[in-house]
Amino acid sequence: MGIELPEKGKDWQDRITLSPKVAQDGGEIEYIYRRCRKSKNLMVRIPAGIKEGQQIRLKGIGGLGKGGAEPGDQYLRVRVKTPLLQRARNVLKR
Repeated sequence: MGIELPEKGKDWQDRITLSPKVAQDGGEIEYIYRRCRKSKNLMVRIPAGIKEGQQIRLKGIGGLGKGGAEPGDQYLRVRVKTPLLQRARNVLKR
């Protein structure tokens, strides 16, 4: 039996989709955190002015650490919904 060195848990990735208003103004939205056939609802604070592709870090809810080390983090990559009218305009411009 050897000595187990502490190792931080793995970071996990997911996506979160925001309305343009929430992306611009910020606020809190519900995020359903799913891992290992379990889920729980979390409230995620969205900073005002967040842009498509940026990430939100949820500290300590990633993979479990080994040897007493801290768990990893959950990163949420931001996607901003395009309003229906804007999508229609984009299609017509092609």
